[in-house]
Amino acid sequence: MNRKVKKILFVIAVFGLFIYLFQTTDLANAKDPDYPTKPITLLIGFSAGGPGDLTTRAFVEPAAKYLGQSFVPEYKTGAAGSIALMAVMNAKPDGYTLGMVLPSSIFVAPFSGDAEYKDLTGLTMIANFGAGVYPLMVKSDAPWKTWKEFIEWAKKNPRAAKMGIAGAKSVVSTGIMLWQVEKREQVEFTCVPFKASNEILTAVLGGHITVFCGGADATNMQYVNEGKLRILTYLGTVKASGYENISSMPELYGFEIPNVQGIVGPKGLPDYVLEKLADAFAKAIKNPDFINVLKRFYTPVVYMDRAQMTKYVDENFRKFGEIMKAMKAEEEAKK
Repeated sequence: MNRKVKKILFVIAVFGLFIYLFQTTDLANAKDPDYPTKPITLLIGFSAGGPGDLTTRAFVEPAAKYLGQSFVPEYKTGAAGSIALMAVMNAKPDGYTLGMVLPSSIFVAPFSGDAEYKDLTGLTMIANFGAGVYPLMVKSDAPWKTWKEFIEWAKKNPRAAKMGIAGAKSVVSTGIMLWQVEKREQVEFTCVPFKASNEILTAVLGGHITVFCGGADATNMQYVNEGKLRILTYLGTVKASGYENISSMPELYGFEIPNVQGIVGPKGLPDYVLEKLADAFAKAIKNPDFINVLKRFYTPVVYMDRAQMTKYVDENFRKFGEIMKAMKAEEEAKK
């Protein structure tokens, strides 16, 4: 066999091997009609039994019935939910590790220094199911009936308004919203940090602080319904049922707290996985048991599919990031 023929045969062999490897890889990545074939791990970055945990599990439970596999919660708490979210980013993109998100892990942690990640490129948005209600509340015997009246008093009494928030002002979304109000209204608040919402509630009822700034839940809304607390405004567009006539900050100022509550996965999830999950979650959002759980926690159903959630998160990530940078720059200048 002459050298020319050997070269031709060698090229044919290499080409054949290339085709084989390509087909093998293609088969490995081919659509799996049986997905999922085992339980899906759901990483949760907040305490077990809390509103975020319970509403998320209420959402995935009916979805599990459509998928034919259960969701197994795994708790990785701390750092505003960013520890769990980092684990999602590092997970294998096979559809068997997903995570839940709240605004703190998406919009605040990357800019506050709590998170290892500085952007969200390692995530795939899958479905949003809810949105928090964020009222600013005072005791019912307070002299202000509206937010406008409260602001007029606060302008005349700098720093007298003690605003209870769940954390340091520059690292929680409620504090960052209040900073924007200070800039717009040329007013000064005193933000008082607490560890949890229930502590803020106790402090405002006891007269130790002026305003409750946080999320609505069954406990604090009971006080509103009983006439012991009064809602002055909301940080976002979503309002508590029965109190929709109260003006919100988006209506008053044109800005609002970023608001998501949903499911995400790692970057690179195959289309067949996303299609299966999208179908299951689109059905789960209509489940009456899920809807009743959200009502119990004063969490309205706000559904966004993958495209809608991705657009919302991208837009608000950039916007809120710029606000946090400006706020930090001001803090540094004052030192």
